[in-house]
Amino acid sequence: MSYMALYRKWRPRTFEEVVEQESVVTILKNAVTQNRVAHAYLFSGTRGTGKTTLAKIFARAVNCLHPVDGNPCNECEICRGILNGTILDVSEIDAASNNGVDNIRAIIEDSVYASSVARYRVYIIDEVHMLSSGAFNALLKTLEEPPENVIFILATTEPQKLLPTILSRCQRFEFKRISREGIAGRLRLICTETGIEATDEALAFLADKADGALRDAISLLDQTSASTQGKITLAAAREATGSLDRVFLWDFTAALTNSDARRLLELSHTIFSDGRDPSAFIKELMTVLRNMMVVMTVTDPSGLIYEDAEGIAQLKRLAEGRRPGEISLLIQELARLDNNLKWAVSRQIVFEAGVLSIADRKWSPDTASLETRLSEVENRVADLVEHGLAVTAAAPVARTIPAAEVAPAIAPAEVEPEPAAPWDDPAPAAIASEPTPEPVPVSEPETPPAEVPAPETNIAPGGAVRKLTRPEWDRFLNAMEKRGQMSMLTWYMDSTAQYELPGDRVLLAFKDDMTVSIFRKSTDANLKTAGECLQEVFGRPMEQLFALEKDAEQTIDAANKEAAKSGEQPGAAAALTVPESVLTSPGPDPADAAAEQSFRNGAEYFQKLSEKMNFPIEWK
Repeated sequence: MSYMALYRKWRPRTFEEVVEQESVVTILKNAVTQNRVAHAYLFSGTRGTGKTTLAKIFARAVNCLHPVDGNPCNECEICRGILNGTILDVSEIDAASNNGVDNIRAIIEDSVYASSVARYRVYIIDEVHMLSSGAFNALLKTLEEPPENVIFILATTEPQKLLPTILSRCQRFEFKRISREGIAGRLRLICTETGIEATDEALAFLADKADGALRDAISLLDQTSASTQGKITLAAAREATGSLDRVFLWDFTAALTNSDARRLLELSHTIFSDGRDPSAFIKELMTVLRNMMVVMTVTDPSGLIYEDAEGIAQLKRLAEGRRPGEISLLIQELARLDNNLKWAVSRQIVFEAGVLSIADRKWSPDTASLETRLSEVENRVADLVEHGLAVTAAAPVARTIPAAEVAPAIAPAEVEPEPAAPWDDPAPAAIASEPTPEPVPVSEPETPPAEVPAPETNIAPGGAVRKLTRPEWDRFLNAMEKRGQMSMLTWYMDSTAQYELPGDRVLLAFKDDMTVSIFRKSTDANLKTAGECLQEVFGRPMEQLFALEKDAEQTIDAANKEAAKSGEQPGAAAALTVPESVLTSPGPDPADAAAEQSFRNGAEYFQKLSEKMNFPIEWK
């Protein structure tokens, strides 16, 4: 074969040519110069970091007839014989294909003989972790006390698979991953010596693509130079390595951060129609998001990311209006999606569903805690306010409230107009700025009744039942969060509406009958903390009632009729007569097998959730 691959042609032949393994090189050179050669060495590290290369250099150095400062001369008869494989005193064995007891027994039997030409017999066993248990045990005694002038060099990428008895018999050296700067510098040297023209951005991209493995980077350079007739540019390097164009990546990133579902589906279709690997694309997308975090936090990102001036400018535009915490959550969710793709039957469907969910900011509890997710929502709203944007709120409608009704638990000054839900996170273009209506002062209790603004939906016809305002409900949720009741808080957040009923009662409406069943089956101990939080909001103990949305309407009607007869107002202590089947039902009818099974499934899920959150649950 006339052509030799670049990674073979440019394999280091002296210690000085090895890239970024200074600590290992220094020890091995000193061992040669001071004649302190051990009988067994273990080289461990990721692929392409120089384990086998250093083993071969060391094998020549200990046998060289004219060593130069610990380096092999590569010119004497011994060095040339080892390089061309004519001297059998240095053997390289692949443990992946020679991993049996018989293979190790052959090495042991051969090692008892004296070397034929060289000073030392050197056995380089590559991928030693592939040896069987029997082969390891057979090697133990010889590895501990080998014959004179025999050296074992074991190389592995997975040292954790080796027996402790093997590790204790070797001098162990850890090979670190090579930095992108070191790889790019070596690629530049190869290009200069071989006459290959390449831009710094292209070499930096290849170095980043190699992920710490110099051999991979040289192979990518060889592949790219073969596909390019002229100068190697960044675009040519991306094309030759099968990477998507960075404009496509920027477009996808913009669609993801701006929650553009239509554009995401179009770009996802392009990925699969072009036969791209979605996992490889996710990795490149995560790199773009990581670079966005860099430009958001570092004044001069040129030393941390490998992009030209145009690329850095585009990353800064993508990062406008974003926070590092939000980008970090996006990266974590993409990592979860990549893991799910490994087991997906239809990778395209799973990929599209995953990116749409991420675009909607539906963070997984495994990725971010409730506190983190709420914090990101608050930060997002703060950013909108900082940029002069306001969330549109429903205009309040005035109604007459008797003075006696204004007293219960919440001071009039605390009543606020209900804002739109911050978690909707509307795009800036869709947000309309609107002046907030001025609050209307409320008269003191001893003065005649006054007009007070209040949301139209807060009071049902008849004035007996009052719907809680959003600030009131938020205060309750915040109180639950401060007490660390995250598991129960998740269930309370599913409530679609909340009402204050006469008789110091609070009615919570839900869409899901399973959630209502779980609350009704819960003991007082489970609901104790929530009761304390309600008392903190209302200023008095409140009884909790749970119902479906349709049943809640029946309850409200019954409360209004009862209040009309007795003349009670919200917050009064009078008893409320409502259908027992609505409020105090023990749960699903035992005769209804489907409803009972639904409750059991919910109870089992709730119990597992409580164990995970370390929150005790008791059941009636």
